[in-house]
Amino acid sequence: MPKDKIPTYHQTHPPDLATIEELKLKRLQPADGQPVVALFKLRASDREHLSGLDRRADDVPLQVKKST
Repeated sequence: MPKDKIPTYHQTHPPDLATIEELKLKRLQPADGQPVVALFKLRASDREHLSGLDRRADDVPLQVKKST
């Protein structure tokens, strides 16, 4: 999907969507091949953070890669 067609939320986002940071806290990750459904811009004092949003319903348990 072209970047200009992806919905963008500022400072807040719908509860059915989550950032990767939120997913990791709940030991979840996006499913393989799951596209970002929206962008989330968070502005804090002197910086701005842009993150992709995934549908919580499509997320799977976090798989930790084993080191060899």
